[in-house]
Amino acid sequence: MPRGPAEQKKEEVVRAYFQRVTKGDVEAILELFHDDAILVHPLTEKGIKGKAALRAFYQNLTSNLVDYSAGPTDIVIEGDKVVAPLHLEGKTRDGQPIVMNNLNFYTFAGEKIQSLRIYMDTYPYRAALSGTLRSE
Repeated sequence: MPRGPAEQKKEEVVRAYFQRVTKGDVEAILELFHDDAILVHPLTEKGIKGKAALRAFYQNLTSNLVDYSAGPTDIVIEGDKVVAPLHLEGKTRDGQPIVMNNLNFYTFAGEKIQSLRIYMDTYPYRAALSGTLRSE
């Protein structure tokens, strides 16, 4: 069964998210989120809330990865929830390779991301980035 317009829009937002992360376009990434959105990432000590904190997180992320791509291997939509398993490959600025599979779990409010929870095996990030993704 084809997706309805609301589901199609959520899929477009998720695909845009991965494209913008791959391009390293932090301001374009932030356009996809509500102003009070929260991101929960296993390498942070607490959730990252609000666009200023999200900006710092994505600037740190995109400045530490080069020649990388991240994209969904599937997109599952149920109401305002979207699950997107993903594959990331690239390297760090100092040439360390990084390959991993994550699971992004989005909650939408309208057409914007209200929350993003990232589930992952943190070992590849910790090994390649030596903890540079921790929030303050």
